[in-house]
Amino acid sequence: MLSILEQDTIQFKMPEGACDCHTHIFGPVQKYPYWTDRTYTPADASVSQLERLHHHLGITRVVIVHPSPYGTDNARSIDALIELGTKSRGVAVIDENTCTSEQIEKLHQVGFRGARLNLETSGIDDPEFAKNKLLKTARLIKPFGWHIQIFSNIHLVTQLAQEIMHCEVPVVLDHFARIPIRDGINQPKVQQLCDMFTSGNVWMKLSAPQRIHDNPDSEEVAELASLFITNFQDRLVWGSDWPHSGAHYGRGRVKEEIEPFHHINDGHSLNRLFYWVKDQSLMKKILADNPANLYDFPKI
Repeated sequence: MLSILEQDTIQFKMPEGACDCHTHIFGPVQKYPYWTDRTYTPADASVSQLERLHHHLGITRVVIVHPSPYGTDNARSIDALIELGTKSRGVAVIDENTCTSEQIEKLHQVGFRGARLNLETSGIDDPEFAKNKLLKTARLIKPFGWHIQIFSNIHLVTQLAQEIMHCEVPVVLDHFARIPIRDGINQPKVQQLCDMFTSGNVWMKLSAPQRIHDNPDSEEVAELASLFITNFQDRLVWGSDWPHSGAHYGRGRVKEEIEPFHHINDGHSLNRLFYWVKDQSLMKKILADNPANLYDFPKI
């Protein structure tokens, strides 16, 4: 990860209550051991490191998304939320077949407001399996006002279109729904995704554009972001994806080795968002107002 000194200076006025809606906390492994069936092993990334970055960027709220190397053991994320306090919310990973309402209630009290289905990291591409997981999870979390967050690719997402649009709870798509945007915004999958937004039940994170294009500053990415910002601005949030875990091109994932984080400039990422949005009031909506609605933060 980059140091504070390597981060770009923010080129716009950061709105009050700005929220980073996608971060992870890792380690130390001696206290928070990783799941044996994980696909990778990250380095440590602490709450204090995250807070220093957010102070530098002017971000005052944060969402901790429970990362896949811990499986359904949410202990690391629980402790992060306790340490961060009321400025934080969490998205848990649960086993929809064994988790109880009492366990969801305890997570809710700590600050969790969503459940993540990480289908991509697990290599799940069976739409029937994913459908059952989605519906069971929705039934379990609905009484608590939570949402479901899906990390998958656009091919599986569009196969689940009907279930997502008519889900009992809101559904948030990670990282631009992993649209391969080199194929342009006129590809059928983009139109299918736009049709899904018309249900009013779908949200998206404008996060980690490097996961959909090898050049996140490209005009193809800007055009896609502009499409969503123009038409679906009430259901967009932004996340840094700090500390930037993820597979490296040409390098296999070996869980016995520590996988380095990507060198992503979060200040640059925020300035790029402003380049896409081009409007201070819209920045407030995406960075502050929409996260307050989705994650149940107090209104400012």
